[in-house]
Amino acid sequence: MRTIMIVDDEAIFRRGLRAMITASGDDWDIVADARDGYEALELLEKHRPDVVLTDIRMPRMDGLQLQKIARERFPELQVIVISGYEDFSYAQQSMRSGARDYLMKPVAREDLLQVLKGLKHDWQLKRSEQQHEALLEGKELAQQAAAQLVAGITRESVQQHHLDMLAQIGIELTDPYFNCMVIKLDKDSVDVDRYRQTDPSLFQLYIQQFVQEMINLRMKGFCFVFSDTEVAALINLPNGEDGEQRLLTMAESVRRQIKSLSNLTVTIGIGRPVKGFESMLSAFREAQVALLYRLVVGGDKVLAYEQAVQQQFYKSERRKWSWEALEQAINEGRLQGINELVDAVVAELCDYAHTPEQVHQQICKLLIHYYEFSEDLGITKAWLGGRDIRALLIEICSISSRAELTEQCRQLFGSLTAVIAAGSKQLDNDPISTALRYLKRHYVEPITLTDTAESVYLNPAYFSTLFKQRLGKTFIEYITELRIGDAKKRLASTDEKIASIAESTGFTNIRHFNRVFKNETGVTPKEYRERIRQQHKV
Repeated sequence: MRTIMIVDDEAIFRRGLRAMITASGDDWDIVADARDGYEALELLEKHRPDVVLTDIRMPRMDGLQLQKIARERFPELQVIVISGYEDFSYAQQSMRSGARDYLMKPVAREDLLQVLKGLKHDWQLKRSEQQHEALLEGKELAQQAAAQLVAGITRESVQQHHLDMLAQIGIELTDPYFNCMVIKLDKDSVDVDRYRQTDPSLFQLYIQQFVQEMINLRMKGFCFVFSDTEVAALINLPNGEDGEQRLLTMAESVRRQIKSLSNLTVTIGIGRPVKGFESMLSAFREAQVALLYRLVVGGDKVLAYEQAVQQQFYKSERRKWSWEALEQAINEGRLQGINELVDAVVAELCDYAHTPEQVHQQICKLLIHYYEFSEDLGITKAWLGGRDIRALLIEICSISSRAELTEQCRQLFGSLTAVIAAGSKQLDNDPISTALRYLKRHYVEPITLTDTAESVYLNPAYFSTLFKQRLGKTFIEYITELRIGDAKKRLASTDEKIASIAESTGFTNIRHFNRVFKNETGVTPKEYRERIRQQHKV
């Protein structure tokens, strides 16, 4: 509500103006009235009104003096002067000094309300302009924040300044856990003519704005356009497991509502929650890998990394389609006989599969598995060059010849093996990368920090410090993560006994395995297996 102060030496005139304004019902609050300029200045300090309605001729301090002093102290104050006919020259001086308007005595009700209405209109216009400027500034800052975040993810370097920039636009991400989701438009849900006639970036913008609105309603986070085909969202969570379930629920709501409101479908990949902003790159990459499974299971779905990747890959057909020998050869960089192993795997798959689609799906699963493996080792560029994994998967799904498929797989898996072999022949400039490769091959063995340090020719104490600085976790924490990850895959996909799983994933005994597993996941191995199978039934 806007406020007014009335200044006039005649009490009856002050009461008359108050009655006019009050009777108008135009949402004005008369906070004070004064008999002269001196009294008005004291009340101005106390009430800080928006408008002063003042007479010109008054004892002690007239309206001109009051206006001059008041405008110096309160630059935003609006002054309306009132004068008799013989005081018109004073009114002109007042207008030149910045008065908003003047009214002639006796004041007509319509004239007074018209002036006040004009004031309100100007204030509303100014507020709209300020809001528009703030909106433009906010959009510009949001675009800058998005661009910096995309650059940081691309360079694999996200730091505190990214969060600071988000805070500038009012997005405070202060909770300890982070997760990511990547949203991709299913092009086949868009009419061909509609897609051709519309700027594709508009679809991305629509998805980004819709997801941001959903985030604002349900949790904390920031949604941004990551690439020409992907929208990404950084989500901040107060805890891990419960927050992950909330995110899955929100993602499913996003998928359904976009489909309902726009007749478009999207596929959403979601990573696993991580602690600390610097670790969000892991969640982001997992979300992208989960999204790749759209080529395997179809679009218009929410694909959580743990379910879509680990469970889809390690299902019962794993025992029927044996790729373990091929995986071992690739992991060890053993080029001898690699083509024969590839030939055997493709032949076995083609003989086992009931449809061409099943062949494509399994090869895509293998490629996604090794894509993630190569990302962990930092050798994806050396393996694939400039080829995009998504385009590669689409290319695989278009092959209808067994001979062509075999040749393509020979080239892909052979080149990956060669890259690993080349890295094994010379000491990597980055000993931690070499150590990680070593651990991924030997984590099921009773391996120690000293063993690993010696494999890269470093002092164990120095290696331990370097390892923690690079990964943000200790050697024991990392190898435990590898073992638990493998155990979770086996629990989810096989009927293997828990004791056998404990032994085959590097744990000394089942009691140690149960204790570590529950500490890492919050549930026992048995409870985890039952929960996963229950989710599969649903």
